[in-house]
Amino acid sequence: MNPIEKKRITQNLIMCEVFEGLGESFVEEILRIGQIERYRAKEIVRSRGDSCEEVLILVHGEVYGLFTNSEGRVLQIDHMTAPKLLAAAVIFSTDSKYPVDVETVKDSTFLRIERESFIGLMMNNEKLLRNYLRFISDTFMFITDRFYEITMKNLVQKVCGYLLKLMNEQQSTSVVMHMTKEELAREFGVSRPALSRVFIELEKLGVIESEGKKIKIKDERYLRDYAQFGY
Repeated sequence: MNPIEKKRITQNLIMCEVFEGLGESFVEEILRIGQIERYRAKEIVRSRGDSCEEVLILVHGEVYGLFTNSEGRVLQIDHMTAPKLLAAAVIFSTDSKYPVDVETVKDSTFLRIERESFIGLMMNNEKLLRNYLRFISDTFMFITDRFYEITMKNLVQKVCGYLLKLMNEQQSTSVVMHMTKEELAREFGVSRPALSRVFIELEKLGVIESEGKKIKIKDERYLRDYAQFGY
């Protein structure tokens, strides 16, 4: 690893939630005991069911967490950007296996640390231990919310909720989607035609106007009511 790349990876790791407040010298120690792995875009980094006796950190790039069934149907569970600790909730489980396929969105770099080495670091650094426990708790809340969205909400509710989120993030009733409809359909676990039908129906009702990734929200109250109550 050349000095420029080492500096870039170090700065990225400092911004990782698990290493918050630990400083550059500690992160440099993490780099010394870890191994760097590099993957091209659209590569499978780990597969669902692979042994997870490691701490794997995305230090550069983006990845999807995906469920894929035997029929080839894909459900996107998460879209993660660097810096990010992966599969934190299962590393210390009795049967520690990756719960999803990890696929790169673009060229990505990872830091791999042996589980026992990471345990040693946490035993000697209370701040790291607290950061890790908080991260696991936050991850559990995220998984719970995703499970609710996938199993309890219908597709129209999901679309309305997504558009409201964009509106709040962009502080405008004219928003730009950050992903294609195909990517959004995969995140919702539905087919592309089914998702398109919802957008068409919302346009017919006068709730939105759409042109590609650009969406103009015309009836904010409808979106809020449907996202929350489903009517």
